[in-house]
Amino acid sequence: MSDTERKQVVRTEGGGGGVCEKTPLRVQDYMGYKSTEDPLYRVDKLMVRAYPLVDPDQAENYLEAVEQYREKADNTAMMAYTSSWGEANPNGGKEVIDAYLEKTKIDVEESAKLLRTIMG
Repeated sequence: MSDTERKQVVRTEGGGGGVCEKTPLRVQDYMGYKSTEDPLYRVDKLMVRAYPLVDPDQAENYLEAVEQYREKADNTAMMAYTSSWGEANPNGGKEVIDAYLEKTKIDVEESAKLLRTIMG
């Protein structure tokens, strides 16, 4: 997750120095899970359709990377959703949100790495 994206997930009321509220569902915006207008919306489907354009020697690696990307992206969206309910759950709290967001961050970084691999 880039610094700009991280700033979108954590917003500060009053322009700074105020209370910071984490909005984990913003992660889903960046991963293409909120709108058909998102650049990554259903990008895994596009990658599968692009398969015939892939060098036959790299075809197996390509499909494996696409599948891994789909799994990581789905997990990222799920973890972001789960973290948004962290305080509402029994034994929840801000530390629970932070823990889920940290796991989400790892999945986002791995998704980005896979996306770069796929794009060559």
